[in-house]
Amino acid sequence: MPQLYPRFHPGPSGGRLDSFSERGAHELARRIRTAWANIGWDVEVRVERIASEELGDGRSTAHFTVRSDLINGLPQRRLSQRRPDEAARVLPRAA
Repeated sequence: MPQLYPRFHPGPSGGRLDSFSERGAHELARRIRTAWANIGWDVEVRVERIASEELGDGRSTAHFTVRSDLINGLPQRRLSQRRPDEAARVLPRAA
């Protein structure tokens, strides 16, 4: 029987991924996109800056979030439904 959805684990990432940082948010977006692509689904995932915080000593820190086009946690289109100009976006399988 084919796998209908990727294996996701609730709660914090085992690898201690900081998804509030820009690097962590991009890594989380990549993982989500790749997990769905591995089982044949095309999911749009993007990283957005949601807040900035002044630290008081002239520095500031930014917070990021990951947004997607999943509806109720489920994708809306198969990779095969992709337009020809999007064909180059196919992601490699995760190791």
